[in-house]
Amino acid sequence: MKVNRIVLASRPGIDKEPMPENFRLEEADLKEELSDGQVLAKTLYLSMDPYLRYCMNEESAGSYLLIWKISEVLFSNGIGVIEQSRSNQLKVGDIVSDFNWPWQTKCISDGSSLKKLDPNLVDGHLSHYLGLLGSTGLTALLSIREQGHVTPGPNQRRWWLAVLLVVVVHWLGRLVAFLAVPVL
Repeated sequence: MKVNRIVLASRPGIDKEPMPENFRLEEADLKEELSDGQVLAKTLYLSMDPYLRYCMNEESAGSYLLIWKISEVLFSNGIGVIEQSRSNQLKVGDIVSDFNWPWQTKCISDGSSLKKLDPNLVDGHLSHYLGLLGSTGLTALLSIREQGHVTPGPNQRRWWLAVLLVVVVHWLGRLVAFLAVPVL
């Protein structure tokens, strides 16, 4: 079976903006037969988060992020639907996500890293699992609760001003503020 995929063609460099020539659209072969435990999933959504900029350059190695390799398919947080299954845990039609979803139209997975999603929790708006209910939302929530130590009391006003400043500075700050309102 043929799939389209995006690979890293070149690295932009640590101080340069990514350009279209840093990427390449390719057609690749995907095996037809699944092994026991494997699933075939169709890609529905891929994240385009700011952290992916660090995945483009070898200088970012050593962080918790995996670095993209030249001429290999890119990956990020993604969502897909199971089209074929030889897994006991996942069935055809299940909506799943993975933090390292390949940037290709379909993929085969052993299912071990796939997380089953409930479309009803987001009224069918699956992309919310990549934003507010995904790693971006988790980052915002943890920054408030774990790093910010925001609690009701005397420091509440000071933290509200700090959150307001973050909102002005960055879009992620807007999400932080949204999550902070119930705490403050």
